[in-house]
Amino acid sequence: MANDSSLAGKQNSERTTANGDVPTDDRLPRNSPEPKSCCHKMDSRNLIVCIDGTSNQFGQKNTNVIELYNLILKEVEPKQRTWYNSGIGTYAQPSWKSLKFYIKVLSHKVDLAIAWNFERTILAAYQWLSDNYEPGDCIFLFGFSRGAYQVRVLSAMIDKVGLIYKGNETQIPFAYELYSDPKSDIPTVTGVGSQEGKVSMAERFKETFSYKNVTVHFVGAWDTVSSIGFARGNHILPRTIDGMTHVCYFRHALALDERRVKFLPEYAYGGTAKPPGELERNCASETVDNRSQSRMKDPPHTMEVWFAGTHSDIGGGNVNNAGMDRSRPPLRWMVFEAGALGLRTARFERELPPNEQIEIQESLTWVWWPLELFFFKRLTFTRREKGKQMTRKPHLGASRKIHLGHKIHSSLMLTDKTHGEYTPKARPLNDDRTFWANARTTGLGSWLELDLYEYTRTRVNSLRATDCPNATLQTLRQTAISADGWQAVYEGVIGTLEDTTDLPDKRQLLNSAMDILGTTRKSTQGTTSLKLGRSTEIFPLVSDLWNSNIKIYRGIVQRFLVQFTDFCVLVMDKHTHGVHSVAFSPDGTQIASGSVDMTVRIWDAKTGTPVGELRGHSNSVRTVAFSPDGRRVVSGSLDGTVRIWDSGGKPVGEPFRGHTDSVWSVAFSPDGGRVVSGSLDKTLQIWDAKTGKPMGEAFRGHQSQVRSVAFSLDGKDVLSGSSDTTVWIWNAEMKKLVGDLSQGHTGWVQAIAFSLDGMRVVSGSLDKTVRIWDAKTGKPVGGPFRGHTGSVCSVAFSPDGKRMVSGSEDRTIRIWNVKTGKLVGGPFEGHAGSVCSVAFSPDGKSIVSGSLDRTVRIWDAETAATLAES
Repeated sequence: MANDSSLAGKQNSERTTANGDVPTDDRLPRNSPEPKSCCHKMDSRNLIVCIDGTSNQFGQKNTNVIELYNLILKEVEPKQRTWYNSGIGTYAQPSWKSLKFYIKVLSHKVDLAIAWNFERTILAAYQWLSDNYEPGDCIFLFGFSRGAYQVRVLSAMIDKVGLIYKGNETQIPFAYELYSDPKSDIPTVTGVGSQEGKVSMAERFKETFSYKNVTVHFVGAWDTVSSIGFARGNHILPRTIDGMTHVCYFRHALALDERRVKFLPEYAYGGTAKPPGELERNCASETVDNRSQSRMKDPPHTMEVWFAGTHSDIGGGNVNNAGMDRSRPPLRWMVFEAGALGLRTARFERELPPNEQIEIQESLTWVWWPLELFFFKRLTFTRREKGKQMTRKPHLGASRKIHLGHKIHSSLMLTDKTHGEYTPKARPLNDDRTFWANARTTGLGSWLELDLYEYTRTRVNSLRATDCPNATLQTLRQTAISADGWQAVYEGVIGTLEDTTDLPDKRQLLNSAMDILGTTRKSTQGTTSLKLGRSTEIFPLVSDLWNSNIKIYRGIVQRFLVQFTDFCVLVMDKHTHGVHSVAFSPDGTQIASGSVDMTVRIWDAKTGTPVGELRGHSNSVRTVAFSPDGRRVVSGSLDGTVRIWDSGGKPVGEPFRGHTDSVWSVAFSPDGGRVVSGSLDKTLQIWDAKTGKPMGEAFRGHQSQVRSVAFSLDGKDVLSGSSDTTVWIWNAEMKKLVGDLSQGHTGWVQAIAFSLDGMRVVSGSLDKTVRIWDAKTGKPVGGPFRGHTGSVCSVAFSPDGKRMVSGSEDRTIRIWNVKTGKLVGGPFEGHAGSVCSVAFSPDGKSIVSGSLDRTVRIWDAETAATLAES
């Protein structure tokens, strides 16, 4: 459970005033320090501390702290190091016979009440930072509930006594005592090496033992609670309620519907959101627009934002989250904020429906009601400048108070979709009873905190202007550093394209977008997958620019589509092992695939839906092909057999047997009456497609494995490619060699194909090249096509013979101009394994590919061909 309520702290601790006195209540001195300017670099190494709330641990109901920790890029991002502490301390695994188990459970319950593990957690986190810190590192601290207060204390401790050098761990307990002692702030001793003037004991310790100028970069807190044991008390640990001005950035998510006295929040200034005297002056006239403009220039130091839900709805832990993929608004907001300031995380993969994003569970149940009747000392959260700060009146389940300076997250509006007319329990300013009703009809106005995607969309809109402010560009660049920020900017660009008809505006938008996205993509693409729009969907949005025939417009469209769209149209992933072979049906409506899982699958080419599964082979299916009429499929397997299947998925006759080793390639003759097969036994064999009997002797002559075969368009010739590096043309009837295309490849020939007019042959090789040959003379046409960084596994001509596609072990697909040898499409990336097979659709508009990553993919060859015209 996430019901962690105790904020530990020394009863005799409080930050001193300027004259060294200890305040007698929680009012801050009016001369509260200004926030420090941030000196960190966005690409610095990150040290990340995550501290969970009391009673929280990894399991079925994981909190936002655990889910955030899971999102942080660790293995693939060497410039980030992480430390996590569960709120439960030592884990207590169930064991009904173990005394140790009962002791641990009792310990956890006591800790929940009086926080006796509070200091231990802080000291452990502090030591980890000390052991790992290097000058220039960015320190990120995240916590929930008591863990939120602990990270605030940790940041304050680093500010007051510094972060000690590695190797001085025995000084850490003393450093904590010095930090928590209010008198250590009073100037009483001479500074190190100084002949005059006095400094405080804390400052002298900092100068002696600690790194110079260490400032915590970011503190992210989910619903910091304010009770210490059963009551808050007058004095809490130093520098935790002074506006967090000692850190570069402070972000705080708050619960609108929490009412328990044990879970009263601790705002940036304790019981207020702003220091006394600044509330009206700083907040009264703020609007969404001027706040956005200010935010573009410089990210705000402090943001405290309210979300729908109770304490554990905001911090997580109320519902099952074993998969760590709930990604509710409070988590998404925190990740987006930290990401814009340098934290590198994986992108949220799952979009939650509205009913999952907002799930409110009432926390003030009968178990907690007795505490509401006690005379605990607590904050009043007064919104009056001279109002009483503390009281002992029973809390009686009173609602929380929203202060000037706070914001309310836009996800609040999702509640009406799932909870009817939801009214938050928190009390708005002046206890305005119409506030929430008005918010539903007219919006939140200046209280609104936009979701990252909403905020980014409003900023992207301004990119259409030729005089777009540089601050906007810089803000969007900063936003796009994180994976989700990049995604938000990208989707904002696509959405703006949909709403823009003016050609110069579109040109300006695309230019600015490519500048922003291109600059930041390098830092994100190596760490997480980015979701690009499909070329088939985005090209229509910019087709007016393309069709204008203005060269500069076409160039912009081409660059944007090539760099920032996905040419993959469909992904089919039902195979359980790698896919070795794919083929389009003659009418282009279906796709056949053969896999290591010993099956042949038939797919709907338009929807990607599986429509058939053919079983019968006893080993991997290495090759598949459709008959010319599309009613049959032939397959060859590592079990040494060839099989023919009807359109219903049933085998036609018995397997064709005769090869003494694996069958690597098969093809139907143009009339559908014959099948040719190539085998690792170094032979080719032609079979009667109806009877399954061999038509004469096998073709012999290759010195090594036959890896690819094909019929010519008239059916008179057979083409073969072999591991002996040769490409041969045979007379199908006489079984005699009539063409030797052997002068070129230096590695195994793994793939061959005839052009539809029979005049050209294409071959792909282990030597990473593709070659075109004259079928009559056997001579190469031009030089080899180079570009692949791995062996070429598959090749195919387009129906018009002008283009050729190749698939490679380098996991890419490339489209080439047959005449010039230039790349005119791709490289298409997306497969996570070798691309074993490729084929054009009959209309030449699509390409299908099969990969060892177990998927079959369809690619947009039409748009690629269009762009090649430029």
